[in-house]
Amino acid sequence: MKVIKFRHVAILEIDLQPCADVFVFTVNGGVFEICGKVFEIGEDLGEFKKGILILKKTPFSVECEEGRCLAAKL
Repeated sequence: MKVIKFRHVAILEIDLQPCADVFVFTVNGGVFEICGKVFEIGEDLGEFKKGILILKKTPFSVECEEGRCLAAKL
């Protein structure tokens, strides 16, 4: 997992097959629960509101509120 964060924007790259074209995932500190799997990155990312998620080279637009994020395939 690779993570780049700048203010309220994050770019996340995870070596995981996409589970749908649109799905919800959660972020709690440095723990991500996505597509039925849990990933720990070892650092607290804090809050981010928008971002890009890349799963197996497939990009998703991300919008988050209070740790719940909606990802939609671009």
